[in-house]
Amino acid sequence: MEIDQLIPAIISLLVTLSLILIFNFLFHKKSLFSRERIIQQIIYILILAIGLLFAIFTLPIDVEDKNLVLTFVSIIIGAIITFSSTTFVANAMAGIMLRLINPFRVGDFIKTDGTFGRVTEIYFLNTQVQSIDRDLITIPNLALVSKPLKTIRSSGTIITTSVSLGYNIPRKDIEKSLLQAAEITGLENPFVHVEKLGDFSISYKVGGLLKDVDRIITARSDFKKNVIDNLHNSDIEIVSPTYMNQRVFSEDYVCMPPKEDTRLAPKEKEPEVQTEDIIFDKAIMAQMLDRIYTITEKFPDRRKDMEDKIKDLSDTDKRDELKEQINALAKMEDNINPEVQALKDLPDITAMPHDKDNEYIEKLVTAEKDVTLLDNRHEDLEKKIFKTLEQE
Repeated sequence: MEIDQLIPAIISLLVTLSLILIFNFLFHKKSLFSRERIIQQIIYILILAIGLLFAIFTLPIDVEDKNLVLTFVSIIIGAIITFSSTTFVANAMAGIMLRLINPFRVGDFIKTDGTFGRVTEIYFLNTQVQSIDRDLITIPNLALVSKPLKTIRSSGTIITTSVSLGYNIPRKDIEKSLLQAAEITGLENPFVHVEKLGDFSISYKVGGLLKDVDRIITARSDFKKNVIDNLHNSDIEIVSPTYMNQRVFSEDYVCMPPKEDTRLAPKEKEPEVQTEDIIFDKAIMAQMLDRIYTITEKFPDRRKDMEDKIKDLSDTDKRDELKEQINALAKMEDNINPEVQALKDLPDITAMPHDKDNEYIEKLVTAEKDVTLLDNRHEDLEKKIFKTLEQE
C-alpha cells in the first residue's frame, strides 16, 4: 500500500478536523447556539461520525475489506451502546427531550429528587445546578425526565409557612396577624387557610405570591420572622395548649419574649449583599451572560425592522433624523461588541477558578450595564418611530 493511496483518507480526516475547528470557532467566538449546548454536542458527534465513514470509504482496500472494517466499527459502536445504554444513550435521549420541551432555562430554580438549586449549564448528557450550599451539582438528564421536576417560574411563586395555635385564640385575630406578616414580607394576594383541626390546636397555613423569585431563600426566612414578630405583637402565644414545663409560673405568665421599646432598639440594617447573591453566584452570572447574549443577538434585527418602517415616511427630514439615530445605535453596538467578545473568550463560568471570579464579575457587570443601556435606547427609538408613523 503506497502513501499516495492514503491521501483521500488523510484528506477526509483533515476535513473532519477542520470542520470541528470551524464549528468550535463559531460556537465560542460567534456565539452560534451559545445557549444550546446540546445542539453543539450533537453537531460535533455528527461531524465525527460522517468523517469516520468517509475515511473508511476512501481507504485503498477492497470492497469486502471495507465491509469488514465497517462491520468491525459497527460491532464496537453497538457494544458501546449496549454496555452504556442505561447511561450514555438514555441521558443523550433525555437531553434531546429536555431541549424539545424546554422545562427550564439557565438561571431558573429547579427541584428534583431532593436537589434544589439554580441551573448554571445545560449539557447533552447532564445539567449542572448550583445548590443552596453554593456547591455545583451535576444531575444526569435521565433523572430530570424520569422523576418529577419542579421549576420555579420567573414570574413568581407561592411561599407559605404553617403555625399551630390554640382553640382559645379568636380565628379572626390570627388571620389578621398572619395576613399582616405576609404583607410586610412583600407578598401579593396573601391568604390564610386552616389546614387541620387537631385535638388541642388548629394548624394555620399562611402564604402569598412572591414576585421577586431571585430572593426566594431570604424571603422564606423573612416571612417566618415576620409571622413570629406579628403574632407576638398581637399578644398571641405561639404555643400549643399541651405545652408543659416543670417550672412553676404565675397564673398571668405569658410565654412570649418581652416587648422591645422601638424608640431605644436600634434599627436592623439591611444586608448589602443578599444571601442568594453569595449562594447562587455562578448561576446568577450564567443568567446574566445568557441575557447579554439574548439581547445583543436581537440588535441587528431590531435595527433592520426600524429601517424598514421609516422607509415609507413622507417627511424626509424626519426620516433622515431617525436614520441618523439608528446609525448611532449601530455605532454604540460596535463599541459594545468587544466587551461581549471578551466574555466569550473567557472559560465557562463553572470552570472559572474562584480567584478569577472578580475579573469575570467586573467584565460581566460592565457588559450588562452597557447592553441594558443600549437595549433601552432601542426601545425608546422604537416607541418614537411608532408615534411618528401614527401621526402620518
